[in-house]
Amino acid sequence: MINKDALARLLGGDEFENIPRSTRSKIERLEKVFEKLVNPSLYHQNTGIDSVIKGTVVLEEGQEFKSSKLSKTLKNCSEIICYIGTLGSDVEGEIKRLMEEKHLAEAYILDAMASVAADNMVGTFHQRMKGVYKNQGKQVTLCFSPGYCDWPITDQKKLFGIFDSNDLEVELTDSCFMKPRKSISGVFGITPPDSNPGEQSYNPCSECKRENCSARRA
Repeated sequence: MINKDALARLLGGDEFENIPRSTRSKIERLEKVFEKLVNPSLYHQNTGIDSVIKGTVVLEEGQEFKSSKLSKTLKNCSEIICYIGTLGSDVEGEIKRLMEEKHLAEAYILDAMASVAADNMVGTFHQRMKGVYKNQGKQVTLCFSPGYCDWPITDQKKLFGIFDSNDLEVELTDSCFMKPRKSISGVFGITPPDSNPGEQSYNPCSECKRENCSARRA
């Protein structure tokens, strides 16, 4: 199920009911097509954090993620969850077909629907993990993805290296982009059970002045 208000914002509006009727009609028609095209899957892997020092997160498996903002996010964490999710390749194929046949509005809307759905998939997983770890007396940080803020997208290679590539339905290109295109990767941290329950998870958006950033969480 697509969050239609989130979709409306991605299309340049505010709420679904306030976008043009013609656009709403296209969305409602494409929803049925979209549901048949998507084949979502999400892979995740837990690993311990060895240290967080000088803007670098060092995992127990040896990978090093270099980002001062990610380091602040994970500074109180004992472990990390790495994830890779995808909607599959069929929706991408349909977007390409619509583009080739000059159905540009439909292609644009379907592309936006896929972006919202990918974010929703990770958001649902993140919320579920919050509940799981809350029952263990632990807390979960915000999600963070390579290419976000000061975390280099080239660290995608290290993130993918945590997984068995034979199990993944997502391929990483030489330029560190994912195939299928409607895929998403990232991490979030888990605090130990003795951490301060009142301490808020660090949010890098609180220090950023880019008000129009589509990934803004503040």
